[in-house]
Amino acid sequence: MNKQKKEFKRIVLAVDDSDSSRRATRKAMYVAKVTGIEITALHVIYIPIVATPPPPAYIPNTRKTVEKNGKKLLDEIEKMGLDNGIKIKKKLLEGVPDDEIIKFARKNDIIIMGSKGHSALGRILIGSTSENVLHHSNSTVMIVR
Repeated sequence: MNKQKKEFKRIVLAVDDSDSSRRATRKAMYVAKVTGIEITALHVIYIPIVATPPPPAYIPNTRKTVEKNGKKLLDEIEKMGLDNGIKIKKKLLEGVPDDEIIKFARKNDIIIMGSKGHSALGRILIGSTSENVLHHSNSTVMIVR
């Protein structure tokens, strides 16, 4: 019997809380169901450094809130996967999103992500996360509009 070699070992689903990311999640679920490839849902916590630091009490609360929201998002994706018969691994990282996505993904992974995140200002100031991942990753990248 001839075993067909899978082109990709893992789907890295890079998510935030945007509409584009939700569409990418649905597309990743479809790809996983058709191919049998596992999904790792990845959310990157990004707290930019500002020129004027906020009051000290603000920083821990912001970090806790952002982390809590990231975990909640990953839990929702895990539940969606279970509802569709797909096991989802969850990964929460902290740093610059495009850098962390690129570092996390391996050459034989496919990264699936939305075309636009939730930060329009961030795209203007530092460029699009999806564009940076597309141009700098060694992995195959699928951008979902």
